[in-house]
This record gives sequence, structure tokens and C-alpha cells, in this order.
Amino acid sequence: MTDDRTTELDLTPASAAWPRLGISDDLDVDLVPYLEFCGRVLGEGIAHVRQARWATTVETLDGVLPHAVSTSRFHHYETAVLDLGIVLGGDCLAYVWRGRGEVSLRVAARDLPTIVEAESWLRTAFPERESTVAQSVPVSFWSASGRGGHSWSRSVEVPSWSAIAENYPCAVGKALGELLAPGFRPGAGGKLLLWHGEPGTGKTFALRALAWEWRDWCEVHYVTDPEVFFGGRVDYLMDVVLHEPDDDEKWRALVLEDTGELLAADAKERTGQALSRLLNVVDGIFGQGLRVLVLVTTNEDLKRLHPAVARPGRCGAAVEFVAFPAEEATAWLEERGVAGDFRAGTLAALYARAEGREPPPPPRVGFGA
Repeated sequence: MTDDRTTELDLTPASAAWPRLGISDDLDVDLVPYLEFCGRVLGEGIAHVRQARWATTVETLDGVLPHAVSTSRFHHYETAVLDLGIVLGGDCLAYVWRGRGEVSLRVAARDLPTIVEAESWLRTAFPERESTVAQSVPVSFWSASGRGGHSWSRSVEVPSWSAIAENYPCAVGKALGELLAPGFRPGAGGKLLLWHGEPGTGKTFALRALAWEWRDWCEVHYVTDPEVFFGGRVDYLMDVVLHEPDDDEKWRALVLEDTGELLAADAKERTGQALSRLLNVVDGIFGQGLRVLVLVTTNEDLKRLHPAVARPGRCGAAVEFVAFPAEEATAWLEERGVAGDFRAGTLAALYARAEGREPPPPPRVGFGA
């Protein structure tokens, strides 16, 4: 007699609340402790979770590892799940990520006072780094990672607009002065800011001044790989654009330097859907309701850019960075003790002249040499 019954192996996790883990070749090692944290929070019914992040002076998790139930370490970062019940006297878990001078954490507890106490304990374990720069702002730098985007923050030394305003020709200074004025706020004129002009005209210094003048109402996020950001990595774009600021009332300025190829008239042929994605962020359905400005700098001439970029209602400000006219160049140099009549020149060229670094003229060639 044969028995046709088949015994099926039940592979269902003991707790259905635990997330399922799919193994792949590019599995990030920090995912394992994070899944441990999520599984315990859901499986044990821990109701309250809080997230925080700050720059720290501590360069290792060693000080909290006695409380770790799961850890990972890979290159420049490490993670751990901490059981802080013994420390705080109540059920409390923490997922801690440390790397690139920052610590990021998620704390879960059954009541809010325990969460507050746990965050205070962790801030003691990972003291916040104080800026050593006299005038600086935090800037978040983004790059593509294995599963979306990854950011790290550092303090960047920045000038005030008043300290550098004289380094721009009158026409450029007027346009920048309006944009960096204390009362400026984005309006209905568009969420795209376009700064264009030849190299050496001071676009990067103006960006740093913008970060300082807007610090009270806008965070600066610098995209290090814009060709990837607007390329095929939709998960990366979503992570950056939908990233929640530390202050819900603040705007965010996404800075894309030297990105003219994404805005050129033939951008679609050269970079695929990058231009379409950019425009959808600034005024498409995807960008609706988001407090996000996109600031693009390029060395390209405005006439060579795609006409859809600078149209009214989409481009809130198009600032052309030009060289100093001869008269203004002469006045700028005279203020620095360099006399003479000078031709038009970029800010970089004027600084080279003032500091005695101006390259010699090219050698003469031909019959008259």
C-alpha cells in the first residue's frame, strides 16, 4: 500500500511581523542589523519610534557595543542594534549607524519619556561635533548608493554676501543682491534657479554666500553625481527629493554644479530622460507641494540651453555671470593697489593680476618674432 500524502515544509517565520529577507550579491551588511531592529519593534509591539542624526566627534561604536545584540561593519561605516533596557529600566531598542563623521539613530520604546531618555543617553555617548570654522553652515552631500541615495553632512566655510559683493560686476551684483536679500522667499515664479556664465566668474563663491544668507529658512543639499541623479536611478532621485529636512518648515536647495549638458538643446539625445526628470522635479506633478528648489550652474551660454528650461513660470531666476567690463576691472584693481588701464576680465583673472600670478603673454611666432 502506498501513501500518496505529501509532507510540506512550513517555512513561514515564527512571527509574521518580521520582514522577509531576500539574499542577493549586493546585500549591504548594515541591512542585517536594521532588519533585526525592525523585526523586534514589530514583533514585540513597541509603539513609539524616533529618528535623529547629527555630526559627532566619535569615530567608533566601541563605547556602546556592550549593549549590542547585532552589529555590522563595512569600510567607512558601522551599525549596531542596542538593547538599552538595562540602562534605562524599560523596553528600549536603538539602531545606530555611524560613518563619515555622523551618527544616525532610530530609537524605539513603549513610552515617550523612555525615548527622550534614550536619545539623551546616546547624545552623551556620541557628543555633537562643534564647528571650528568662524562662519559655516552644514551642507549635505549626496551620492548614489547600492539602494538609492546616501548623504553625509559637513560644515562648509562660507562668506556673507556683503563680504564678496564687490567681486561681481554691477549687473551681476544687482541680480544676486535681490536673490540673497534677507526677505527673499521662493514665490510663484518657478523653483528652478539657473546660474550661467564662463568659468572664473565667481559662481561657486556665490553659492557659498547663498548657503549663509539662506541658512535660516533653507538647507543646502549638494548632489555630487548629477548625471546619475537624473539618469536611470529613480530610487536615488526619490531619496533625495523626498528627504525630510530637520525642520519641516524649511526649504531645501538641491545644488547641481556644472550641469549644462543636462540642460542643452539636444539633452534628450545625449542624456536620455534627464532633462524631463529635472523639469518634473521643479514644476511637474512629482514636485507639487515640495519645498524644494533646484539650483543649476553651468558654463554654457543661455542660448545653447533647451528653451523649456528658462521659460517664465519654471525658472525663478536666471543669473548670468559675466566678466568685469574694462572700466570696472580697472576700478577693482585700483582698490587693491594695482594701477593702470585694464581690459575686461573675469574675477579669476583679476585676482591673478592683483596677486602677481598673471601668466605671461604667449610667445610671438612668425616673421616678426
